[in-house]
Amino acid sequence: MDEREGLKMVRRSWKSLIASMALVGGIAVNNTAFADGGCTPGCGDCQNCEQIFADAGQKLTDQLASMSCCNDSASCCAPASVCDDGCADPLSDVCGEGCGDGCGEGCDLFGESGSGIEFGGWTQFGYQDGPDGAFTGNGQFNDVRFGAGSNPRGNEWNKFNLNQQGLYLNKTADGSNGVGLGFRAEMMYGVDGNEAQSFGNNPGRYDYLNGWDHGTYEWALPQLYAEVATGDLSVKLGHFYTPVGYEVIPSGGNFFLSRQLTFYNSEPFTHTGALGTYTAGDNLQVLGGWTLGMDTGFDRFQGGSAWLGGFIYTLSESTTLTYMSTVGNFGLRGDGAINSLILSQNWDDNWQSVHQFDILGTNGASDLGYDFGNATATADNSTGLINYLFYTINDKVKAGARQEWYKADGTSYNTMTYGVNITPMDKLVIRPEVRHMWAPGANGAGGAGHDALFNQTVFGIDAIVTY
Repeated sequence: MDEREGLKMVRRSWKSLIASMALVGGIAVNNTAFADGGCTPGCGDCQNCEQIFADAGQKLTDQLASMSCCNDSASCCAPASVCDDGCADPLSDVCGEGCGDGCGEGCDLFGESGSGIEFGGWTQFGYQDGPDGAFTGNGQFNDVRFGAGSNPRGNEWNKFNLNQQGLYLNKTADGSNGVGLGFRAEMMYGVDGNEAQSFGNNPGRYDYLNGWDHGTYEWALPQLYAEVATGDLSVKLGHFYTPVGYEVIPSGGNFFLSRQLTFYNSEPFTHTGALGTYTAGDNLQVLGGWTLGMDTGFDRFQGGSAWLGGFIYTLSESTTLTYMSTVGNFGLRGDGAINSLILSQNWDDNWQSVHQFDILGTNGASDLGYDFGNATATADNSTGLINYLFYTINDKVKAGARQEWYKADGTSYNTMTYGVNITPMDKLVIRPEVRHMWAPGANGAGGAGHDALFNQTVFGIDAIVTY
């Protein structure tokens, strides 16, 4: 065996050894690390890696670098340690191992050694065969934002729709080593666009009634904020999603296609203001801040000014208690308060439950003329009790049920929803569901179509791709 063949054998042995160590230790090694044109391998977890190889010193480091498969030796360099990506091209794997976990967490635009700016998004297509009293329309039930008898957007049911096309840029503020700065800019388009708009604004401000609507499809900018963090404290400044409640605007954050009546009719969707989050210990996070009311986007409607905050307390490894509230002048919704309490429980590896209790009280009916039981699409006083039960069948299928009792302005409304989440491949989820609605007291309580809307069964199905 000549010297060249011997060197090749040594290189192959080193590559096999490093690959085996990465596999056994759970280290995520970039697929290009040992391919032609690659450079030095990087470690997924540097804390243990540094300790293990510290005694080997620079000699081992240089040896590993020299044995990498670089066709051009001038492109190779010895990293500072075996955990350093060295001079690897930061753009060589923009959407490789750094791409989220199927929840739309995005990719680092500049690789693992880049600036930390992530780009990502999601696409949701869906169908429902009737209005559901929430995101997919209110039938002939009037929308308070457009006045009695109006239906300017058209129907969203019995159609195959682009529900949401979301894109975002994000940089998380990291305060672990002093002061860290971050931001998030999020854009949405689809039939859910109007729900994500700042409809608590004065008309023509930001993304509300400002030429962004195209029939049943609308544009929205639901989040646009800066963030600063230091130590255990971080503060958002700008326009952001509410922390109140369990369900959220982005569809991928929910188990079901349809939304709660409580979420749609009583809870805020977005705020503009400042919100701080303080990690008070291993088990407690405290939130507090000030906003311009409910659903505003860099605008103040009728003197909106409200408190927003609460806490998230981990009672055990299996149990979490969340309390959030907003109190004050909500702007479009008048003066009042909403309190939301959520208890989440993991019973075992397969069974999980969530229990939510909301109370809203405002002066909407007396001062602004709002009344959910009188042909408007919002409530001034309501109570919501919602229970979820989830069962994980296997790594591809999860089943769920949601029961809701919603009492708005004196009338009780009930929904029972059954569905499954099917994940045939990474970053794709398909969600068929059946939603039963019944409200005996709705007969004669509201405007045209009110009784029929809340006494029916609706079938829906959608698919969401995240990236």
